[in-house]
Amino acid sequence: MSPHEVVEVVTIAAPPSAVWAAVSDPCGYGRWSPEATGAQRTSGDGAWAVGDRFTGLNKARLSWRTQCRVVVAQTERRFAFDVNVGPLPIARWAFELEELPDGRTFVTQRWTDRRDGVLGALAKPAGIPVGRGYDAATRNRQTMRATLDALKAELEGAN
Repeated sequence: MSPHEVVEVVTIAAPPSAVWAAVSDPCGYGRWSPEATGAQRTSGDGAWAVGDRFTGLNKARLSWRTQCRVVVAQTERRFAFDVNVGPLPIARWAFELEELPDGRTFVTQRWTDRRDGVLGALAKPAGIPVGRGYDAATRNRQTMRATLDALKAELEGAN
């Protein structure tokens, strides 16, 4: 794991199909995330596929929007999307699923910082006014842990 990546994991007592149904729909992320409040799909329809786009809706101290594009959609295995703010690349978010022998699902949530080079230097301070602070990795570790705990509680409560 690089210093530009944060990984959190959880085991959920639900099959990969149930976990996939949840994590492969960004419009539902507001149910678990302390920061993402939802999404508005801007391209594609039906099951999310590579190339589909959405506007991410977020709130810490202030609200902000991001432009997102699905980059991986491997059914019941991996769902990932890139996040930009205007022309600035920000991050790649991914959920990776692994079925365990007992039918539970091992879930990895991964955040990769894409704020490199000159554009990255411009993007990094953008988190300060909205309430995210300057240290995205530390902030994301906290919100990812909360997200996975809430996802687990929702899916296990449904079984």
